[in-house]
Amino acid sequence: MLVVHRRHIQACPHQSRTYKKCLCPIWLDWRIGSKRVQKPMGTADWQVAQLRAREIEAQGLQANTVPLTLKQATDRFVEDAENGRGLQEPTVRKYKLLFRRLNDHFNGKGYVFLNQITPDDLREFRNTWKMSPRTAGKHIERMKTFFKYAVDFEWIRTNPAKPIAMPKVGDSDAVPFAEDQVETILTTCDVYNGNAKRLKALAELMLWSGLRVGDASTITHQAFLKDNAGWKVRLRTAKTGTHVYCPIPTNVAKSIVCIPGKHPFWTGESNAEDCAASWRKAFARLFKQAGIQGHIHQFRHTFAKRLLLSGTPMETVSQLLGHRNIQVTQRSYNKWVAERQADLEAIVRNSWLRIGDVRKSTAKNPHKH
Repeated sequence: MLVVHRRHIQACPHQSRTYKKCLCPIWLDWRIGSKRVQKPMGTADWQVAQLRAREIEAQGLQANTVPLTLKQATDRFVEDAENGRGLQEPTVRKYKLLFRRLNDHFNGKGYVFLNQITPDDLREFRNTWKMSPRTAGKHIERMKTFFKYAVDFEWIRTNPAKPIAMPKVGDSDAVPFAEDQVETILTTCDVYNGNAKRLKALAELMLWSGLRVGDASTITHQAFLKDNAGWKVRLRTAKTGTHVYCPIPTNVAKSIVCIPGKHPFWTGESNAEDCAASWRKAFARLFKQAGIQGHIHQFRHTFAKRLLLSGTPMETVSQLLGHRNIQVTQRSYNKWVAERQADLEAIVRNSWLRIGDVRKSTAKNPHKH
């Protein structure tokens, strides 16, 4: 049975667990088998707390199967993602970030069980986000996946995320660095007041591999291999189980493998998100020192632009970037294919002029040809 009680703060003169008039927080207490579970209800109003407790009971606490808490459900999803489904670590990390926000939000509202969450609750949760439409769309995709998973395992009857609309995403804002900007950034690394050697090595790794900062900053030395063709870096493991590699210049590889430790850019003591955040701040200071308006993700855009302008097929670029389908790549980088086409057209037109010059020369001096 659910027990509603008030947990008095130290400064409160009252002691009764059922006192109704003070403003100390109210908690919910119940047992699942022999385990005692306690949750804050997110309110100091006794009547509101009683109503919420009755709603929870009506939603199935007294049924034969005890509903899962939101935390239990998200933990089970992560455990299955890591051990059963074998999702890649960056993907699992993004789910963990979403679940941390989800639990914080609904714990603050006094929600206890997964089956308490409604579509309106998720819409309200979505409206608290401060992020770009594209990032918000990816969050919503993961949220829909999680709640569909919960329905499939019969933790809840319906998917409350299903009605949540995806945000409208405009044209791609993929802006690569110009080559003179790249040169300025790398030159500024040499005089940067900080860990200049590792900063430059990380910048060159992202420029030549297209890795995101989260993946590049936590990479291990084992990802770098040398064969008869030269150095290459392992970008990821494909769904087929095969590794995806990208060749990198020898000087870039050597500047990284000579850095001591298991991780050249990470101590391993903090979590991966904090490591990436720390490098983002370092690059923000570097860009300011270099006098360049930009952000760290532009290294990835520069990698893609270079490949496309050099004639690399869009399918290959998509595989190297790790996009789930080629449409994602096309949406961001089609304009560079168009620029390459314009260059090709200009080359062809210039060839016409050369052909015309040869013809004129032949007409004037037929015996020389």
